[in-house]
Amino acid sequence: MSTATWQDVTRLLLPTSLIIALFASLVAFQILGPVAGVKSGYVFLGLLFAIVIYRYSQTEGEEVGHSSYTVQSSELGKVVFGGVLLAIAAVAQADALLPFGAPTMRTVSLLVVLPIGYILLAVQIRQRAPTGWLISQLVALFALDPLTKYQSTNFYFGRGDIPKHVYYTDLITSSGTWRSLPETTMYQYFPGHQTLLGAVSFLTGFSSYDSLVITGILTYLVVICAAYLLARLFFPDRILSICILFGVTVLGPIHRYSVYFYPQAVAVALGLIVILGAYRYSTFEPTSYLVHTVLTIPIVVALWFTHHFTVVLFAPILAGLLTVPILANRGFGFEGVIRPQLLPIVAWVGGSVAYWLVGSVFISTLISALTRVVSFMQVTGDASGGDPVQTLGRSLPEPSITEAVISLFSVSGIYNVFLVCLLSLGVLVLFRNHNLYRRAAGIVTVGVLGSIFMIRIPLEIHGIQRIQLPLSLFVAFIIGSSLYWLVSNPNTSLKRIAPGLLVVAVLATAGPAVAADDLYGLHSGPDLWEKQSLPETQKEFSAAEMESFQQSATYLKEQETSVATDWNSAIGLSRYGAGSGSFVVADDRIRTEQDLLLYRQRWTTHSVRYVPSRIDFRTLLVSDDWMRGSVRSENKVYTTGEIGMLADRENATYLDRQ
Repeated sequence: MSTATWQDVTRLLLPTSLIIALFASLVAFQILGPVAGVKSGYVFLGLLFAIVIYRYSQTEGEEVGHSSYTVQSSELGKVVFGGVLLAIAAVAQADALLPFGAPTMRTVSLLVVLPIGYILLAVQIRQRAPTGWLISQLVALFALDPLTKYQSTNFYFGRGDIPKHVYYTDLITSSGTWRSLPETTMYQYFPGHQTLLGAVSFLTGFSSYDSLVITGILTYLVVICAAYLLARLFFPDRILSICILFGVTVLGPIHRYSVYFYPQAVAVALGLIVILGAYRYSTFEPTSYLVHTVLTIPIVVALWFTHHFTVVLFAPILAGLLTVPILANRGFGFEGVIRPQLLPIVAWVGGSVAYWLVGSVFISTLISALTRVVSFMQVTGDASGGDPVQTLGRSLPEPSITEAVISLFSVSGIYNVFLVCLLSLGVLVLFRNHNLYRRAAGIVTVGVLGSIFMIRIPLEIHGIQRIQLPLSLFVAFIIGSSLYWLVSNPNTSLKRIAPGLLVVAVLATAGPAVAADDLYGLHSGPDLWEKQSLPETQKEFSAAEMESFQQSATYLKEQETSVATDWNSAIGLSRYGAGSGSFVVADDRIRTEQDLLLYRQRWTTHSVRYVPSRIDFRTLLVSDDWMRGSVRSENKVYTTGEIGMLADRENATYLDRQ
């Protein structure tokens, strides 16, 4: 394209996008209802913020010198490190020394330390502080969220996979072989995650759960540093690479999966390292091929045996990285676009497929995985769609326009508004400075297209969070480009870029806050695209609950009896190798084919998820009165205080055994 065409695109991009977003909100208002229409306005707000920041920052300001920046950066960095260390220490000692608990102290730490720390860091980036000094602060700020989550929760299980994999790790460490894993699970074929954690547990003496969380945090600290190394292959200015590293640390999926460290999280991290290696093949002399091969092959082999679905998630990403450079050269006349070498990518994908075929798990695995992703698309913005909600002794709140407006200012609302803002600014910067980014055309194209999957839409796609994690590294290039545009012009005053830096700091705080699903007060709602304002689903177990699960699992095994329970309790029992069934809710009572019903006291303070049939998730609200009535009226056969088990009585009013 000609220079005039690039300029036209740059000038019209944001205003045109704003008009389209407004039109989309009006369409949502008419088709999905007023609640969805109001909530979809977050895209319009994000674009509006982007236009304001862009216009304001474009105003010419006084020249800014750089004479005393080294001393200033040193002092500002000490404040950042001091704040992070103080926050970690405060969370660790909150239960013992403070009048409020560790979760409250963790909330304060995230909402105070992160915005201040990231603003001070952005100022240092503008001052072009030393690279190591900036990277170490970014690592510290990123680590604050997962470390304090680990400190403030006894057993975090997130969306539910953690207890199962902790149990599998225990089986491997006790038996010394992955053949001890249940034959019904796919992880007999893909034991890489459990083997890694078992090795860490064996070498360190940590419990399987501690090994999982600590390994996850360390792994994603490596990943964010790998983002810097990848960026350095494309851009001569180290500050642009620092900005891209900054972009990685603000994204919610990176924070979420650093603690929710299940097999796909391991495989995604390994896959990103392989991509880094593939690009290094292309940018270094052929004489270094042997070194890169020696470093890459063990990672590729580990990927074959770690997670089956990750390579499917990466397939469109890898296709984009390989084909976009060709199209950019032939269609747009870009020269010097870097394309990753095929060798490590073909070894990864080809080896995975070969292993699936040899193990006779290819077709069933692929179909099952794809079905989980593309099935159960639901509209979640209005009174229909989302997980069906049922109640026992409680009334169901109705969605309202007032709550829809409030949801725009929730944690998820703020995150999505400012994510749209910085992504749209980043895309604008890519068009405006296309020559600067042409060497990374493959990566930035994947980042731009992948941005669509990073923001919330009223269509709930089962498994979309799986896609967000591998896309995050590439989307960070877009966010990093917007930050680089803000800080790289020495002739623009700090006053002129202050609104933009404030937006960056808010997003850097909202990203970890969105991932902090253990802080129920922070997510008390109404959340963006939440169907109704409901209590938060439980994401962690207390020490008393974990002890109760262990005792209950022992009881069930000794009595050789079956039990029905909710989804969270089922995964708690799975930590100790006990199986369970589910139940249905009808006529203000629970019905089940199992011998007993296992309940927990925290049913009344959280939304309860249960699965009446395979992959049919439902939400249940239980009142205190209903819970007390069921415990009083039915036959209570076992209790630990936190957990109890009920058998039905004749003419029961709360529990029916079918």
